[in-house]
Amino acid sequence: MKILFFMRSTVYVRNFESTLRLLAGRGHRVHVAAEVHQYLDPGDLIGRLCREHPEITHGLPPGPSAPTWSQLGVELRKGIDYLRYFRPEYRDASKLRWRAEQKAPVFAASAAWRRLVLTRRGRWLLGRFLRTCDRALPPDPAISAFIHDHRPDLVLVTPLVEPGSPQSDYLRSARALGIRTGLCVYSWDNLTNKGLIHDPLDLVTVWNQAMKAEAVALHRVPAERVVVTGAAPYDHWFTWTPRASREAFCARVGLDPRHPYLLYLCSSRFIAGNELPFVRRWVQEVRSAAAALRGAGVLVRPHPQNAERWATADVSDFGNVVIWPRDGGNPIDEDTRADYYDSIHHSAAVVGINTSALIESAIVGRGVYTLLAPEFRDTQDGTLHFRYLREVNGGLLHVASGISEHVSQLETALRNPDAAADRCWRFVEAFVRPYGMDVAATPKLVVAIEATAAAGARRPSRGPWWRLAARPALASMASAMQEARQGANHALEARKAAKQRDQQERAARRLALERQAAFVAECRARAFDAYLRARERLRPLRDAEAGANGSTPAERRLLAALAPLWDAAPETIAELRRYTAATSGVRAADYDDAPRPVRARFERDLRRLLVRGDSALWVDEPAALGAFGFESGGRRYNEETLRCFRVVSLLQDASLIREFRGAAPRRTVWEIGGSGGFAHHFKTLCPNVTYLMTARPEVLLPAAVYLMTLFPDARFRFYDPQNPRAFWSEWDATDFGFAPESIVARMEPPSLDLTIDLMALERMHPSRLEMHVRRAFDLGCRYIASVCPSGNPDGDLASPVRPDLERLYWLHPVCAPESLARRLSLTIGEGPVQRTYFLGWKRLLV
Repeated sequence: MKILFFMRSTVYVRNFESTLRLLAGRGHRVHVAAEVHQYLDPGDLIGRLCREHPEITHGLPPGPSAPTWSQLGVELRKGIDYLRYFRPEYRDASKLRWRAEQKAPVFAASAAWRRLVLTRRGRWLLGRFLRTCDRALPPDPAISAFIHDHRPDLVLVTPLVEPGSPQSDYLRSARALGIRTGLCVYSWDNLTNKGLIHDPLDLVTVWNQAMKAEAVALHRVPAERVVVTGAAPYDHWFTWTPRASREAFCARVGLDPRHPYLLYLCSSRFIAGNELPFVRRWVQEVRSAAAALRGAGVLVRPHPQNAERWATADVSDFGNVVIWPRDGGNPIDEDTRADYYDSIHHSAAVVGINTSALIESAIVGRGVYTLLAPEFRDTQDGTLHFRYLREVNGGLLHVASGISEHVSQLETALRNPDAAADRCWRFVEAFVRPYGMDVAATPKLVVAIEATAAAGARRPSRGPWWRLAARPALASMASAMQEARQGANHALEARKAAKQRDQQERAARRLALERQAAFVAECRARAFDAYLRARERLRPLRDAEAGANGSTPAERRLLAALAPLWDAAPETIAELRRYTAATSGVRAADYDDAPRPVRARFERDLRRLLVRGDSALWVDEPAALGAFGFESGGRRYNEETLRCFRVVSLLQDASLIREFRGAAPRRTVWEIGGSGGFAHHFKTLCPNVTYLMTARPEVLLPAAVYLMTLFPDARFRFYDPQNPRAFWSEWDATDFGFAPESIVARMEPPSLDLTIDLMALERMHPSRLEMHVRRAFDLGCRYIASVCPSGNPDGDLASPVRPDLERLYWLHPVCAPESLARRLSLTIGEGPVQRTYFLGWKRLLV
């Protein structure tokens, strides 16, 4: 006889290998129509069967020639499948209902559907309407032609019960041709946790009486058409023997053969999408709860269709715990089956959540244990098929509701691994070999197939008599549904794209956080060494200037605040930025518990600055050395960060930044005072400059430590009064130079292109202030940028800076008051002293 067997993909061949071989051995011709699944069927099982048995052939199934009708049928049947999960049996099956909702048809979102589905009467009406429409759909011409050309005596399908049952098209065409049809149920959970059987069948083969009851009660299949055969996919395990000794197997997978081991069999993606955290917690709790289990090995075997997370998982911290094989090792050939069997046979006990592998373990005779975990409640007790493992013929599983009960069961298993064998055999006899432990299932299945095919052709089924009259309305429905489906698909693609973007952004943030943590750790590790080196070079300068006069009240307050840093502990240097408010002008305390209006003002200023400026010139506040501030839009900042960006923006507006970002010639920037914050910002943007800082040694110390920590590979130079000319030699080979204020009047850099003052000049006595500006002018510095008082401040707080600047430098047009307010988002008042931003270029004549 000729059998046409439609399978969803070649993955499904695995469970019918013995059936196909026996059918071929009895002289029957079998053509398997299935899509090739390269990922889950890399071993090409169907190809091997075709080569070994000429009676078996394989080809791709036909696609529908009328996809509009086919898609309408799928949508109608998805609606019927969705309604099944409102039955009383599924009251606690929340995850199954959720999955059905995700695959619900497009019309399930309508207001009418939502109202009707809430009541039993409404669901009955919906089901009746959907089934009536589905019955009126015509068979697909291309599929009918395909079946007719093969002229089979019987058409079989598996798995059929996918959402919407796309394989119903094959059954409909076969019935229209008068060919008998059958469903070979693929696995033990298919009749309870997937879709419904929507079409009449001449044969439904199941493993056991429990599944027959499901077919009759849940799918309305007449009992006389359901044949119990036993579990044909598992026949081969009854004759299997271990290939390797226990010692050899343990050595191969990496377990200590001196100790027994537990085999943990992972579940599918739907049952346990991310099982790794649970397995780690399980190993830890089991080992810490009992001394007998502390030395026991654990072999974790990933599920073949849910192995991605295990590919790089690391469990080496436990000791004597291995993941093997990493890809799950789908047992479809001699070698992979031998590995699988040996892993079960040599174990002391098997543990799992809810997987077919637990049944295979029972065949081998190993006790099967499970822990009812809260995270898997919906896929353990929340599924109908899990109850069979607990209840059929006394139940297979040793179920524990808590870790102490679970540990007690495992201790018993370790003492006597064979003690659970009787329980296994009782379950297997009822669920896998219902005709007796010595009666294989495959011959029973083949006999049922032969009997159905031998019954001969049946009367062709053309559908209900009113089908032609209904099709115009159904065509309109199909067109509307196709439009709705296209819209839903577009929305789904948009959601997927958004989800993918979100995942990518999350991954990028995680990576950024990891890099940031590593950067912070590296900075902490090298900061104190930088401090010791800088202190050694700057302390002689401090001692030399100890008797210097001319400090203003503002400077005396500054120096007093910085004095403790000369004898700082490593912990202080690790949090350096929190101790430099005197030079940076920002205090950590103002940010740690900042009121919401303050945060809102900063976020507003940041947004305005970025909109009006060039975001490419933005540099985050580094996370190292006790950094503080706000985070918004993926940026970290405080008032000093904004101040630096404002200055750089002014330079950009004046078309100066490009000069300093060029490779040649190398330019010199002189900052008067400073905390190191602007030096970091500017040097990050313009690495090919030599950056000179002059100030009191107390000011230079934290700035030097900060920059040496952030730029570990940069070239630093400190002024040596014993050899002053050496400081200026090979100037282009220097990244940062630090010199005391006392040498400003006689400093001689090879060139000077830009002078920076960020609130340093205002602290000085007017004579020293004038000397600094004059020195910049005399050295030919073309530009000077200053954050300085906007008027005449209180003399105890600050000195007026702008008159000295304007005497030697023209005010650049970008610094017009209205331009500053708009461009730099300046607010009125910045502490007790109101400040402005000044950018000037050198006057030609003074």
